[in-house]
Amino acid sequence: MNLDEVSIVIGIDWADRTHVCCLVDRKVASRQMVQVGASAEAFGAWLDTVEQHYPEGKIVVAVERSEGALVAMLLPRPRMAVVPVNPVVLHRFRQAFVPSGAKDDPGDAALLADIVLTHAEKFAVLRPAAELLAELSALVRERRHWMDAHTKLVEQLIALLKKYYPQALELAGKPVASPMTLAFLRRWPDLPAAQRAKWSTLERFYRQHHSGRAEILQRRRALLRTARPVSEQAAYVGPCRLHLVAIVRQIEAVNASIAEFDAAIAEQYARAPGHAVIDSLPGAGPALAPRLWVACAAEGDQPEATTLQLKSGIAPVQRQSGGSKVVCFRWARPHFLHQTWTEFAYHSIMPCSWARDYYRGRKAKGHSAGAILRGLAFKWIRIVARLWKDQIPYNESLYLRRCSARRAAA
Repeated sequence: MNLDEVSIVIGIDWADRTHVCCLVDRKVASRQMVQVGASAEAFGAWLDTVEQHYPEGKIVVAVERSEGALVAMLLPRPRMAVVPVNPVVLHRFRQAFVPSGAKDDPGDAALLADIVLTHAEKFAVLRPAAELLAELSALVRERRHWMDAHTKLVEQLIALLKKYYPQALELAGKPVASPMTLAFLRRWPDLPAAQRAKWSTLERFYRQHHSGRAEILQRRRALLRTARPVSEQAAYVGPCRLHLVAIVRQIEAVNASIAEFDAAIAEQYARAPGHAVIDSLPGAGPALAPRLWVACAAEGDQPEATTLQLKSGIAPVQRQSGGSKVVCFRWARPHFLHQTWTEFAYHSIMPCSWARDYYRGRKAKGHSAGAILRGLAFKWIRIVARLWKDQIPYNESLYLRRCSARRAAA
């Protein structure tokens, strides 16, 4: 980032109710500290005042985040250059200049402004994303949030069933959050209720939900005959049954919300330019393909593989001093982006022959699953970056021929 055309640098320590802002005027070398309300009305009016008071030059705003209401209000203003500063960077600078560990909001705001002023070349200005990219990026992130909520609810449901109704894990079918399982638990929320039901009723229920294989039905019927409840005390079973109904309702609501997100994502992804490249990747299904498209589109038309590997946290960290060198896992990373590439690597193992061989080969050497998936994702990023640049679909036979040719030429 170049500060030649910048008239003022503002460091903002954001908060829920008030933002503390440090204004550094580069022309007169003055510094001013102000508190501004965090509401859209108060903060928007203050930004208007700042732009009127400094009619010439760019206004650089240093903040600790790259998204949220604060950034959403700053980005549309053409004279405002938003510079996100990693909170870890701010923490390290605070430790360097305040060894005592003292911390306050004005100090952080001033430090944000000073970091950008003294190390401008280390930071990049946050660019507003295209409307389609911004919307699809938000949709896939929110969908993942609800998938995580779904996973937590399913774990709670399994733990609850093991507590008072373990037979349901066999009787209700799998996966635990399937429509058949939820319908079974709503209808027969404890073992006595299932045992009181006629077998013809249960059999009809299973067949309606396409679970009518003879051996499975026979096993379930035998289980119902011999099953014994964990407890027959109403004081123990009653609260558990109410808890079960509450969890089932929440899972059904989350399932409906995820379906709505899937529909919205599919609609927007169909309009995404270059999605045919992503669709050609083995293992990139309806959930992962939009996430991969967002990861590539965010880097523009000519993404560098190394940049993608570093930004996603897939590339390891190397620490070298003298004659020692250590390569280790990158802890500081954007978790959603990192998860996107590692999940894609995992789903590519079955449909992709070379990915499957790579996984099995490293597994045989005793490497952990996480390390193998990061290594596989590292390879995939190089492939996907090149495909995205050239806008050509993935062709596995062509890729394997070129790999063989490179090995023969080496």
